[in-house]
Amino acid sequence: MDIFQGISVRVRFRVIVAAVVAIVVALGLVVWRLADQDLGWRGSEPFDFVSGGTAITGTLWLPDDAPQAAIVLVQGDGAQDRSSAGGYAPLINAFLDHDIAVAAWDKPGVGMSGGNWLDQSMADRTDETRAAFGKLRMRFDGIAVGAAVSWHDQGDYYTRVRLGREGMDREAIAQVIEDQHRADDRTFGPEAKASDAPEGMTTDRWQFLRRNHSADARGALGRLDLPLLAIWGQDDLNVDASRNAAIYREILAGREDGTRIVLWPKATHGLLKSAAYNWQLTQDWSLFAKLRFVLEGRHAYAPGILDTIMGWIEDRSRDGKAS
Repeated sequence: MDIFQGISVRVRFRVIVAAVVAIVVALGLVVWRLADQDLGWRGSEPFDFVSGGTAITGTLWLPDDAPQAAIVLVQGDGAQDRSSAGGYAPLINAFLDHDIAVAAWDKPGVGMSGGNWLDQSMADRTDETRAAFGKLRMRFDGIAVGAAVSWHDQGDYYTRVRLGREGMDREAIAQVIEDQHRADDRTFGPEAKASDAPEGMTTDRWQFLRRNHSADARGALGRLDLPLLAIWGQDDLNVDASRNAAIYREILAGREDGTRIVLWPKATHGLLKSAAYNWQLTQDWSLFAKLRFVLEGRHAYAPGILDTIMGWIEDRSRDGKAS
C-alpha cells in the first residue's frame, strides 16, 4: 500500500525530510544522553595517596576549563571502585560541566588499591577521606547524601521498610526486629567469636560488622567546625530521612550560614527520582529502570537537586572554602 497515495511530490519530499530530521534529532539526543555514562573523554590524572599505611589508587577528573572547586566522592557500603561500576559517571560529568574537579578512589582491596575495606572502622574511613582532602590541599568542607547517624537505627529502619514492602504487618515486623537485636548481640557483641558468624558470612565481613555495629556519628558531628550540606531524599527506603535530618539540625543548630540540612521531595536514598528508581538495592532495579537510567544520565536525579549541590559548592568556592 502506498502511504503517499494522493499526496503531491513536494509534500512527499517535505514529509520525508521531516522524518529524517526527526530521526537525526532523536539519535542525537540518545548519543548526548549516553555521553553522560562515559568518562573516557574527560581529562583526568592519577589520584593516589596513603591512608593508615595503605596505598590507595584513584582518579582526579578535571573540567575543560580551570577548576573552580574540587570535591571527593566517598562510596557507601560494599566493595566499590572509584566510579561505583560506572554508576557515578552521570554525577561526575555534571560536576565537570560546572567546572568542579572530582576525585574518587577504589576502596581498599578493590581495583588497584591495597588493603581490605572490611578491616576498616568508620573512624578509618574518615581518616581515609581526610587523607584524600589533604591530597587535594583543601579544607574539610563536606556534602553528605543519605547519611545515617547510627548503624543500629539504620539497620532497624531498613528491615522495617523491607518487610513492610513484602506485606508483613507491624506487629510481626516489630517481633522480627526484636529477635534480630538479640541475635546481633550474640553475633557481634563483646563476647562474640568468629565462630558465631551467620552461615555464609566471611570472617572479614563478620569482623567489619562487629567493629562498626555500634557506630554513631553524633560525636563527630558535634566537633564539625566547617560548613556542611546534608541532603536526604524524602522517599529514602534505606535511611530514616526525617529522623536523621532532625538529629543533624539539633546538633548543628546555630552553625554558620553555609551549613544546610535538606529533605528533598520525591527523591530516593541516592537522590534519584523516586517514581522511577526507588529500590533499596540497585541490583533489584527492573530492566526498564536500568535502561531508563542509562538514557537519562544526570536527568535521573530528582529535579533541581544537582543545581542545589553545584550552587552550594560554587558558593563555598567564592567564599574561599573550596579549592
